[in-house]
Amino acid sequence: MGQRGCCRAVDPRVFLVLGLYICNDLGAGDRQQDLIRRIDAVELAREARLTGYTVTEYYTIRNSHFSRPAEVTVETTYTRGQGKIYKVLSRSGPSFLANGVVDRLLREESEMSRGRVREQAIITSANYEMKLVGQEKVDGVTCDIIELTPKRKSPYLLKGRIWVDTADAMAVKMEGRPPASASFFEGRPQVVREYKKIDGFAFAERIHAGSSSFLFGKSSVDIEYRDYRAIQ
Repeated sequence: MGQRGCCRAVDPRVFLVLGLYICNDLGAGDRQQDLIRRIDAVELAREARLTGYTVTEYYTIRNSHFSRPAEVTVETTYTRGQGKIYKVLSRSGPSFLANGVVDRLLREESEMSRGRVREQAIITSANYEMKLVGQEKVDGVTCDIIELTPKRKSPYLLKGRIWVDTADAMAVKMEGRPPASASFFEGRPQVVREYKKIDGFAFAERIHAGSSSFLFGKSSVDIEYRDYRAIQ
């Protein structure tokens, strides 16, 4: 009787359920790898095909120690292989913010826009561990959500998430914190980047970065990008 109890037939539906679970798991893994390959291809194609552009950037810098913000308008020119060149068109507000902070931000952005530093800052699997964690709509666009973990400590990388268009794997939104301190911020600021598509490329449309500390108070930088023009 004990032997017959041990050898009772297993309901074949159990194998069907297990088989479906394994297939779904493998399918999700394949989809994730395919998406990562598409993201890599989009970023590398952008690096290869984008010869240059100009854009006007509007900076608003706030700090709780100052009663009013600084506002700076900058004309930016990017040329592949040479990086970014900045021309300040106007400044207003506290000098420490409008000059010291902005000049440091522009200097760091210029360094990040060329050579090895740029290679190590773009959103590819060479710089990030990527994991598909879901899907949702952002401003009406169906997006895959990718969890990003930087492969090294760098102020130019973000630990967080990126939303990419399911149709073409281009960036729609990105948010997170750098694994290393960035610019004038104390600690690691929370960063949100929003993108828009122009001529087959994803360009930054808005960036917000904010942090808070006992010593420096609350600080934030908002950048709005307007009037992109291609350089052939």
